[in-house]
Order: sequence, then C-alpha cells, then structure tokens
Amino acid sequence: MDIDAYILIGGHSSRLGTDKAFVEIDGMTLAIRALNTIRDSGIASKITFVAGNETQFAIQAITLETPFIFDLVENRGPLGGLHAALSYARTEWIFLMACDYPFVSVEFIKFLSDTINDDFGAVVPIQSDGRIQPLCAFYNVKIALPTVEEIINAPRVPPPMRDVVNSLNSRLVNAREYSHLNDSAHLFININTTSDIDVIRKLAADKRGFTQI
Repeated sequence: MDIDAYILIGGHSSRLGTDKAFVEIDGMTLAIRALNTIRDSGIASKITFVAGNETQFAIQAITLETPFIFDLVENRGPLGGLHAALSYARTEWIFLMACDYPFVSVEFIKFLSDTINDDFGAVVPIQSDGRIQPLCAFYNVKIALPTVEEIINAPRVPPPMRDVVNSLNSRLVNAREYSHLNDSAHLFININTTSDIDVIRKLAADKRGFTQI
C-alpha cells in the first residue's frame, strides 16, 4: 500500500521551554530519530515534516534535508497538523506521528500498518491505561479529511483529538494486541518537561542497542 508519512514538529513546547523537535536523545534530535524510525519501517513512500508556520524552524529546516509543510489553519495544535497532512496527502492512507515519542519502534509501526482496513477512518493504538494515541496512527484520507476540515473550520474551540478519532469510525488497537512486541510498555513515553528529558535519556542509555537508532 502506498502511504505518505508526516511527522509533527510544530508544537509550542510551552512547558518545556525549547522546541521538542531539536532535543537530543543519544546524540540524535527527536526529529531525526522519528524520521529514521519511519524510514526504517519501510511503510512510507514519502516522509514530510509538519511545522506550525513558515517562520518556525527556518534555520533548522535546512539541516534536516527533508520536505516541510505548514499548518493551513494556524493555532489549532495537533489537529492543525493532522489537517495539513491530510490536505497535502496524495495517497489513500497517511501515517501521522508526533516527534516526541522516542521509543516508538520500527516493529510497532509495521505491526500497526498491518491492521489497516479501508472500512475504517483511522487506525489508532490504545495504551494499557485506556488512553488513545492519535499522534501515532494511520488515517484514511478519503474518510478523515472531510470530517477534520469540518471540525477545524467550525467557529468554535476544536474538540480534543480523542473526540476527532471517535468521529472517524476508527479501528482502535488495544494494548493487548501489541503486548507481544519488545518493550511495548515504553512505546508512548513522551517529552513535555525538562525532567521528562532526563528520565528518557536515562532510559535510552539503559536500553541502548534495543531501539531503532
């Protein structure tokens, strides 16, 4: 199946105080780590970064040597990134991933891609605690784009991403379905604060040689 992949790097990172995309884990920025993971999974024919606007990461974009797109409707958070990805897509499905999941693995992305079914508007994993992960998911462009466009253009505050997912007749992938994968408990550890960085760097050091780097 022909799939475009999009990596979200456009968050404001207000709690962190610096751009998440360029935080380094094991000597590699989160942006490049996500890029390499998706590339190594082999699921995507094209990989593109999604930033909030054209002024964000203007200098860093040159060093990434990877195509960029920007939110078409600004200040909508991850919904804006999803909307932009769906709008630019030239494939039936896209894979969307936030850059700040350093332990999402090649193995997991391949597993998730195997659950794609055209009857659904999205394929979205659920953590063991019941939280969904819409920023590491596959989206059916034909089904998802009209719904997301209607939501993002409505004159009201956009709903949480979980509500968007629920409106798409999504295939929710239960944590039990991927519990057999290596280190599945750490897949969705992400970065929001400086203390998170310290924890993740220590975990990466303990796990060095296991993850996709």
